[in-house]
Amino acid sequence: MSNLPERINVIKAITYNVQGIVKDLKEMGHEGDITVENVLDYIEDWVEEDFGNSNDLIYQDENGEML
Repeated sequence: MSNLPERINVIKAITYNVQGIVKDLKEMGHEGDITVENVLDYIEDWVEEDFGNSNDLIYQDENGEML
C-alpha cells in the first residue's frame, strides 16, 4: 500500500443565512429573543433535505488535501 492516505475525510458544508432566518422568524410572529435553538428548529427540514443530497461532498485526506 504505497502512497495511500491513512484516512479519507468526506465533508459536506452548507451555509444558512442566520440574519435572513431571524427576519423570517420575526415576520412569522416569533416573540422574544431568537436563540440558536430557534434557528436550528427553523432550518431542521432544510438540513435534512440538503444533507440527503450527496452532489456537493468534499473528499480530503487526513492532511486536508483534496482527493
